[in-house]
Amino acid sequence: MVNDIPCIKNLYSDQWNTAFDDLQICTRITESCGIACSSEYIATPWQVQGGGVIGVIKLENMYRNPPVYKLKGHTSNILDIQFNPCYNEVIASSSEDMSIRIWEVCNKEDKSEEIKKSLCILNGHKKKVTIIDWNPLNYYILSSSSFDSTVNIWDIENEKKAFNISMPQKLTSLKWNNTGTLLTATCLNKKLHIIDPRQEKICTSFVGHTGGKCAKNIWIDGYSGNENYILSTGFSKNYMREIKLWDLKNISDPISTISIDNASAPLLPHYDESIGIIYVIGKGDGNCRYYQHSEGVLRKINEYKSCLPFKSFGFLPKQVCNIYKCEIGRIYKNENNKSIKPISFYVPRKNPNIFQEDLYPPIIKHDPNYSSKSWINGNNLEITRINIKDLTDADIKIYKKFKTVPKSMDSILIGDPCLDKRSFIIRQFTKRFTFFKKNNNIEFNNNLNISSESSFNINDSEQTEEKKKIKISIEDIDNDKNKSGEISDRLKEEYVQTETIEFNKIEENTNSNKFLDTITCKKWFGKPN
Repeated sequence: MVNDIPCIKNLYSDQWNTAFDDLQICTRITESCGIACSSEYIATPWQVQGGGVIGVIKLENMYRNPPVYKLKGHTSNILDIQFNPCYNEVIASSSEDMSIRIWEVCNKEDKSEEIKKSLCILNGHKKKVTIIDWNPLNYYILSSSSFDSTVNIWDIENEKKAFNISMPQKLTSLKWNNTGTLLTATCLNKKLHIIDPRQEKICTSFVGHTGGKCAKNIWIDGYSGNENYILSTGFSKNYMREIKLWDLKNISDPISTISIDNASAPLLPHYDESIGIIYVIGKGDGNCRYYQHSEGVLRKINEYKSCLPFKSFGFLPKQVCNIYKCEIGRIYKNENNKSIKPISFYVPRKNPNIFQEDLYPPIIKHDPNYSSKSWINGNNLEITRINIKDLTDADIKIYKKFKTVPKSMDSILIGDPCLDKRSFIIRQFTKRFTFFKKNNNIEFNNNLNISSESSFNINDSEQTEEKKKIKISIEDIDNDKNKSGEISDRLKEEYVQTETIEFNKIEENTNSNKFLDTITCKKWFGKPN
């Protein structure tokens, strides 16, 4: 069944003015993209003596010298890193020390920190591990390839090797298909291989590109593709870079061939399975070419051009893109090993504020309950999808700078005794309160103190010269439910936040529930009772 996908004729790119600056990105060139992205973090090999360190940064901390989470454990250079497709805080890394490590990044505070203990260490390769790739449906299954010409399938849940496949030569590419049942790989022997990992055998092999340099490949399946289609990039006999589209039902000739240029860097493809967009980038190139696949036809749309080359790059998950700007893709580009800049790809629409359903078809819904044992025993999970606009706030919180507090959540309302007892007003525009807990006291900046034991004081610098101190007891609040019945509950429970809350100006109102509708928070981690 072929799904209806839009024919994208115009797709323009825009490099952001902001960036992650003052970084120490590793200068060593690897065969992978070099940067990994999840919905919350961006990770890259870090420049240290001896190698083996991964730097992880929150996506929201895009400024000069951001806090860096450093993962230390490998004893040699990092060759590949990949975030888990389901758990955006879990990352896998491979190294020249012949090991694979699984890490969990759980940095709730914006400060630099080091992690030296990984979740698990996978040893089994005899030479350095060059490629790793997570199974797209089973999040406890990981594939890896090494210089020892083997492919290992790892059971992360039980920290052991599940399957081993011997290959003719060293692999230059290894990718799962959309259902997580087959692997496609390219070797230095110029052949493209289809692997059934659970049978531990190579199903099909054929010559992909006649050139001697390394080739890459990906599956062109999913929502806008075909389960039998594979795209490969490589070199011809004349050392021209080329792209080929293959149908596994007829491997004698490719369906489509596109000749690019005679540059020396291998082309790394990335596929957006929802609308059929294929991004092709070569390390050292300043260009990013993008095509659209539709029913076996590759059509070039446009290309991003820059005088600065791609030293490394990574693609952001599509569910995090800004749907109200018609952003369908974003690349994080390393230009000088000191900064990472985002490049967004937009489809021009007349009214981008309306959700464009054709640009954002349903994406794969993650099921973390699918165990590794079930997959190893031969059970395949059916793909279920969810609409992007139905995702939770946690998946798109990067663009929600302010979030409205629901009525069911507790809030702190500040009364002004100069007004009627049933009337309240917050006196300032976006007045910031930063509060924290210390010895059962909640202390506020801007000369505002609240004690959780008996009462709270308000010192307003804008009052008269006498600077009157106002004291309202919890008992008074308990006796007056119309004032705010939720204040006493919050103070008695000593529910303390460690983030900055911004209060907007609220007009005079006697209904306390309406206050809760208009209070906005920059970050809110509270839960309803």
